[in-house]
Amino acid sequence: MDILNSELASNVANELLRIKAVKLQPNNPFTWASGWKSPIYCDNRKTLSYPDVRKLIAKGLAQGVKEKFADAEVVAGVATGAIAIGLMVAEELGLPFIYVRPKPKEHGLGNQIEGY
Repeated sequence: MDILNSELASNVANELLRIKAVKLQPNNPFTWASGWKSPIYCDNRKTLSYPDVRKLIAKGLAQGVKEKFADAEVVAGVATGAIAIGLMVAEELGLPFIYVRPKPKEHGLGNQIEGY
């Protein structure tokens, strides 16, 4: 299921290229967190430094959530990469926001899920 319509997806792709978030290394592939090797890497965190790009993405994702998950009650992001954009989507939708860590904290309350 696509959450972004094709026109918006194309606009986001062009913006990612414009801000040089897409990197190519065909001779020295990147290793993803999953362990997979890939000649292409998209550093989505770079979008956070470009207000116009992050707003485009947040508004587009929020619209997709409205259209495909109309009865959503909360927006969740994974730590740490999806906290900022997830929060922006939640704000756009007027919904609570939570984030999920890969494992529970080893101090404080020991939470794996924060918020709501």
